[in-house]
Amino acid sequence: MQNTLKTICIVGGGTSGWMAATLLNSALRGSNIQITVVESADIATIGVGESTVPSIMDFLRTCQIDLKEFIQATSASFKLGIRFDHWLAPGERFFHPFGAVGKNINGFDFYQAWLKSVNDGQSSRWLDHSPSAIMAEYERFMLRPMPAHSGKSQREQPDNWVMASYAHALHLDAVQVGRYLRDLAVKRGVTRLEGTVKNVVLDENSYISHLTLANGVTINSDFFIDCTGFNALLIEKSLKVPYQDWSDYLPCNRAVVLQTENVSKPVPYTIASALEAGWAWTIPLQHRTGNGYVYASEFCSDEQAVNTLLKQVSGKVLTEPRVIPFVTGKRQKIWHNNCLALGLAGGFLEPLESTAIHLVYKTLIHFIQHLPDLDFDLATEQAFNQKIDNDYQEVRDFVILHYCTSGRTDSDFWRWCQTMPVPESLKEKLRVFRNRGQLEPVPGQLFSTDSWYSILEGMKIRPQKYHPLLDAFDKQSLANTLNQNIATIRATVQQMPHHHEYIQQHCKADKPAC
Repeated sequence: MQNTLKTICIVGGGTSGWMAATLLNSALRGSNIQITVVESADIATIGVGESTVPSIMDFLRTCQIDLKEFIQATSASFKLGIRFDHWLAPGERFFHPFGAVGKNINGFDFYQAWLKSVNDGQSSRWLDHSPSAIMAEYERFMLRPMPAHSGKSQREQPDNWVMASYAHALHLDAVQVGRYLRDLAVKRGVTRLEGTVKNVVLDENSYISHLTLANGVTINSDFFIDCTGFNALLIEKSLKVPYQDWSDYLPCNRAVVLQTENVSKPVPYTIASALEAGWAWTIPLQHRTGNGYVYASEFCSDEQAVNTLLKQVSGKVLTEPRVIPFVTGKRQKIWHNNCLALGLAGGFLEPLESTAIHLVYKTLIHFIQHLPDLDFDLATEQAFNQKIDNDYQEVRDFVILHYCTSGRTDSDFWRWCQTMPVPESLKEKLRVFRNRGQLEPVPGQLFSTDSWYSILEGMKIRPQKYHPLLDAFDKQSLANTLNQNIATIRATVQQMPHHHEYIQQHCKADKPAC
């Protein structure tokens, strides 16, 4: 008989803590592992992670959460990608779409076929071949398949390959997400204890033995998950696992955040606008808009950042500006002994590509796949840490890509980016791309090659060559294929309802979140 875990204690609530409780409860159902969440009423959550990537849909499906109910509970809107304003240069704009761009042609990566067509004199944009980008451009949206009560016949249904190619995420109210998941997890059998951890007691092997709360309660558990945010009460303060600082690569170290009233119907994408010392986000929810300015304190004071953001936003300001300091990087070991660091306790990468909730989900998936028993085999821990290290590095390099390829030189911050340090892993990837536009897809990674191509094309960086075998393609035949696909995408998208109308008809929030 295996020496299995019997208890898991999650310290800290918020989005990370309750995601962990909900997902573990779903995945470990039938294992008799008791899950407890210790949540302190004295410690506020940051609660600004309001934009997501498509893996949020995997989380909801895995946890058997009704999408309509979740959207209504969190005042969510749909997200097809990110619009980047002023990153290449002031006034320039490009889009990073979710999902696939184009279709492979005769076994060749579509990007290569598109490069060939451009070389042949064709004028189609890269984004003309992205269903998500065109949906965002027209502000259209619908889930697939089309609702049965729509009244459309099968013949009238949007083209299947187009519908299969797009992907979406959600904009959501992070505080409401925590509350919704808390109520759901407790309803499903997770134990919630309210209290503040006073002491973390280690055994002779430096494993966590038990916690004592300020109210005198003692909590014993086989495994602990640290969701205490930047405080990192278990993983750092108790287990002394150090933090890897990536500020040399990503100097933004502060964010000022506030909420505003909606001045227009929510659009199905996030806006990331490059500013003098960093960038600002605009995230439209059903009931309000989330705003923030991520900046480097070396180039901008807090007062300047607040004033810049206040000038940037539209609509009545609903909350006082709040400054949040952070250090970009990750924990040297996300899993150490009988403790897993999750969310901000494990690491932080600025939210340029909305990856915070994704990294929580991915950490939990890796943990479930490497679930230990009470023997705590070191090889299992090391295998887990290698996988999550790769995930963090992937996101880090992708975020750096936005800075190191920018053409802006109009401020000290952007001039710094012109000669910024770049990790060897990213340098090598860019060297291969610039040669002839080939990027190797890596199974399990968040950002597909299409995502990389979208940022590089947005920054007007194209390779010197394309794959030589594409010269065998007939110029006119290739042009006809691409033009037909463009027409199919646009015709399909134009059949879809407007994003706002779709929400109003199918998943309108009952009342504003508070």
